[in-house]
Amino acid sequence: MIVTERKDLNRKTLNYNVIGIVSTFKEYKVAWHLNQLFDIDLIKKKDEEVRLVNSSVIKISFLEFKIGKRHIKLISNKLKKSSKSNLISSLSNFDFFIIFSKNFFEFEDYDIIDRLKTNNTFQFANFVDINKLKDKYLLSL
Repeated sequence: MIVTERKDLNRKTLNYNVIGIVSTFKEYKVAWHLNQLFDIDLIKKKDEEVRLVNSSVIKISFLEFKIGKRHIKLISNKLKKSSKSNLISSLSNFDFFIIFSKNFFEFEDYDIIDRLKTNNTFQFANFVDINKLKDKYLLSL
């Protein structure tokens, strides 16, 4: 993926939701707990390399699960081998993001957070208003 200019996502309807997660656990352990909580099978994918407008390259680590047109991803907010430490700097308190298509879950949005709260792997979880993010294009992998 090469980002040569900022995409104007404000004009498009975003068809996904984002939850920010705080956890001291490693990515594979967080994914395992999400798999158990939501009966999914997140699978590690090759790190996505993104060349930004300023010619710097960032590597984004993520896991993904797809079923039909519905999908869910666990994306690390911590970048590998980069001068920048977080994928979304304005949300540096979050360690991970769960990005999922609308209607992925068959239950209400608040139930997702409630399920996450039942597991001690997650110290905090909350929905992120992606319309307020300047760097939201980085979450649209």
